[in-house]
Amino acid sequence: MNLSENITEKGIPAFIENIASNSGSLSLSQPFACVLPSEFHKECAVSCAKKILCFSGTGEDSCPACLGWVGDSHPDLVFFGKPDEPPGIEECRKIWEELSLKPCNSRKRVGVIHAADRLSLPAANSLLKITEEMPSTGTLMLLMEVNAIIPTLRSRLRVFHFRVCDRGHIPEKAPAGVVDFIKWAGKTRKNDPRDLISDLENWVSFFVSGNDLGRAANLDLVCVLAERGKLTTPMIQDLAMASLEGEVQLEELFSDIW
Repeated sequence: MNLSENITEKGIPAFIENIASNSGSLSLSQPFACVLPSEFHKECAVSCAKKILCFSGTGEDSCPACLGWVGDSHPDLVFFGKPDEPPGIEECRKIWEELSLKPCNSRKRVGVIHAADRLSLPAANSLLKITEEMPSTGTLMLLMEVNAIIPTLRSRLRVFHFRVCDRGHIPEKAPAGVVDFIKWAGKTRKNDPRDLISDLENWVSFFVSGNDLGRAANLDLVCVLAERGKLTTPMIQDLAMASLEGEVQLEELFSDIW
């Protein structure tokens, strides 16, 4: 599942607070990923961990888990890899063991993977099992600068993707049908592929706001491919149409491109 968060005035702090609130109340058993600038990764990881580890989720002073924090460190918070270097396959294989341990003084253990968008293919594949069947004692969080992980892994995650929008911007509606889409395709047929990304991101936000997460996820993948320069304008238009019609499972179609 992929969710896009458009922040206008409050910026990244509001985005991080939104992720933390969701991770603390809704995503305890579901692995999740956060896509935002690297300088905010540590802040994001700690904010989410404080919500997840707390027994009440509110950060009360009397909570034994909250009392375990020493600065940004906690005995039940474990980082894998380094801020500028993803973990290798051997370190990834140890994640299950670490998250299966009984928490020291919290309701969960939180594992955080640095630079997940730069994981090697073997390392990413080694995470498929744990993201499919998380230990009851653990939660897994992936930190990324760009939404670029293998689709089979992404499909097992709840993804929070920070996107910058103009102040006061309201997402435009996606084409309501084939006629509207053809009009859009006609207007954009001579555009550079990257020029289409803004429109697609608007449609992603539109579908997220309507809780149509399937279409949002497919279009978000088309955005990722366009950003990486892998698609021509006609290809983007064709895939966008397939996404809107729901006829193609893009995660399966592009499962081997990374």
